[in-house]
Amino acid sequence: MTFAIDRPLARRLLALAWPVVLAMVSQTLINWVDHIMIGWLPESESIPGQAALGPALNLFWMVGGGLAAISVGTQALTARRLGEQDHERAGQVLFNSLTVAAVSSAFASVVGWFAAPAMFRFIHHVPEELILGIPYLKWRMAGVFAMVVTMSYKSWFDGLGRTRVFMGIAIIMNAINALLNWLLIFGHWGFPRLGMEGSGIASMVSSYIGLAMLVGWSLHDRYRKTYDCYHIKNLSRRQQWELIALSAPSALATAFVMSGFSLFYKIVGILDAQAGQGTIYSAATQNIIVILMAFFTGCMAYGTATATLVGQSMGAKEYDLAERYGWEAVKIGVYVTIVIGLGVIGFPDAVLHVFCRDAAVIAVARPILRICGALLPFVLSALVLTQALFGAGNTKFVMFVEFGLHFFCLVPLAYLCGIVFGWGVLGVWMGAFAYILLLCSIMGWKFAEGAWKEIRI
Repeated sequence: MTFAIDRPLARRLLALAWPVVLAMVSQTLINWVDHIMIGWLPESESIPGQAALGPALNLFWMVGGGLAAISVGTQALTARRLGEQDHERAGQVLFNSLTVAAVSSAFASVVGWFAAPAMFRFIHHVPEELILGIPYLKWRMAGVFAMVVTMSYKSWFDGLGRTRVFMGIAIIMNAINALLNWLLIFGHWGFPRLGMEGSGIASMVSSYIGLAMLVGWSLHDRYRKTYDCYHIKNLSRRQQWELIALSAPSALATAFVMSGFSLFYKIVGILDAQAGQGTIYSAATQNIIVILMAFFTGCMAYGTATATLVGQSMGAKEYDLAERYGWEAVKIGVYVTIVIGLGVIGFPDAVLHVFCRDAAVIAVARPILRICGALLPFVLSALVLTQALFGAGNTKFVMFVEFGLHFFCLVPLAYLCGIVFGWGVLGVWMGAFAYILLLCSIMGWKFAEGAWKEIRI
């Protein structure tokens, strides 16, 4: 790999990647809108509301994100079948993916609604956060079905290389969510003023509207006739198990990530309790994570496009080309993130002021955000190579790495540095910094080692 950009590969990669990045960042804006508008509420609601938002979203992603991992197997199999020019089997992938996604997520939505209070109380015990966070989490859990089935459709279109489909739908969903947030949080145009709970309802409703649009798009003649997706003959228990086998390690990896960060939030909450100053540390942590979430999502979306090209190249038995796509994606991404990181390091307050107006929260968040800015190239490399390994079908390795890093690095270091050594919230974040650097190093080694080229699915 050289430092120069390979223009033919870069053009193909970026043409596929930019709609995915725009779509997924647009999806992240749903959470941004929640966070920003909750921050516009009176201080008695805004600070505990923003502090409660982090754990609530973490729990939502622990359930929904785990099941949405069906997208990993769906995209990998679809890309392979397209690389083999087998359109009929590519259509079969969608039918079986939807079957698994619908059954599992319907059950999770119902259980999540009723389990939400107990789940939230495990993370936080602050009364103000419980009052605001539990109703919000219940409505988000009601949207798990829409989220998971949507990811099944999205990953199928992405595997085909039709990344612009979800882009348009995601933008419309985000616009609907923003309008419903404005109506339901503040009670405009005769709607009830529901505060933070209204934000949860808005996110849930917009997700079901997006799902309905995806269903309609899949019925277009271009897809219905070419891939014959919805024929009952496509039902295959064998392929369903194949999808589950490919996706289950990713689901467990997601569960490990969300569990690790739930414990991370819990450690920050301990610092708040010790300081006796409300939820300033929790609010600062949530503001940093909300800012970084758009970057994380953009990196994962960029990695998703990389995974499609890796999978299609492997389906065509062009294994060296698959590797070149992976490294080219890292190279381009690192150049971009160096520029972004310098902006974050130089102007952290300008970034923070978009999401938070409280001076005490900004003072806590400022030095942590600067360090995060310096680490953005490492985050990009780690996430892109993780997605490339997913595209190759090497999901078990990622699962084991995430388990080890969260429960033997992130959480123990956060507790030791933040609580035992008394370094405060910056010490807690040192566990996260170590996690990022180790994840980047391990994924880089695994991709360079090349054993993933032997995987057949």
